[in-house]
Amino acid sequence: MKVLYIPQPGIMHPWYDDFAAAVADEHEIIMFDFEQPAPQQLQGVGVVVELGGKMSTPDLLDAALEAGVQLWQIMGTGLDHVDVQCFLDKGLPLANTPGQFSSVALAEHALFFMLWFAKKYPENHVNLRAGLFYDPVTDDLESATLGLVGFGNSAKQLALRTGPLGMRILAVDTVDVPNDVRKAHFVESCGGPGHLEQLLSESDYVSLHTPLTATTRNLIGRRELELMKSSSVLINVARGEIVDEQALIEALQTGQIAGAGLDAFEVEPLPLEHPFFEMPNVLMTPHTAGGSRGTSRRRGRAGADNVNRIASGLDPLYRITSVE
Repeated sequence: MKVLYIPQPGIMHPWYDDFAAAVADEHEIIMFDFEQPAPQQLQGVGVVVELGGKMSTPDLLDAALEAGVQLWQIMGTGLDHVDVQCFLDKGLPLANTPGQFSSVALAEHALFFMLWFAKKYPENHVNLRAGLFYDPVTDDLESATLGLVGFGNSAKQLALRTGPLGMRILAVDTVDVPNDVRKAHFVESCGGPGHLEQLLSESDYVSLHTPLTATTRNLIGRRELELMKSSSVLINVARGEIVDEQALIEALQTGQIAGAGLDAFEVEPLPLEHPFFEMPNVLMTPHTAGGSRGTSRRRGRAGADNVNRIASGLDPLYRITSVE
């Protein structure tokens, strides 16, 4: 089967390499040329594999349907920048690589943010260079409370890493979590959205693990930040728009909360004049939390599996069947 691979501009490796390695010699992979007309490149293609999902315009989908494309495979999890309704309306099957493929990387990144704040890395670095030893006194994660907003794959992986450290873990989610799942992940309680306020008020670290939807946009706003402890840290390895960024800036400037570990932002790339760059209580990374080599290999294998399934006349895994 012929496979058309559409990279995200400026981003090729290791994502393409791991997908190509998983496909091996079973199928022909051609690279999308942004300088050439798309309809010609789609001729004879059975599956389009796109990194990210930002290229799926209505015109391109029409061309894909006319060419007989059987699946549009997005090599990513979040679909907030994909016109899912357009795929559904046009009848072109769409699949992604859901949260389990990046969950380990996201969990480890969130833990990295937590340790950076708990062990007071900036103060340690300054004092070391100044020759000031035995200061600052740092914090333990043991006995601290971690609040997980959303209890999907990455939140579960974070719980599996922080529970054995002795942390108290709270969670909220829109679906009920069975008691055996809670116990296996060291979770003391997992309530519905109505328990968010309690989670915010009790947590020392609040980590966001929910997808961006109409319901979760600005989920953490001024009122929610006011409920948090002045010593608490907000961690976002999900999507920037889940947080009201202006409210977060004000909360950090006034000491309403102690700090923020951020991997996602309302506008990306983040403008260099953004206030976050001048805040010593903010640790930022450029949307790399989920982008580990392990994630790349797992997504590459998942994409190759779906190509094999389409070639064998089977339905794809992880097909998207609704907007939410």
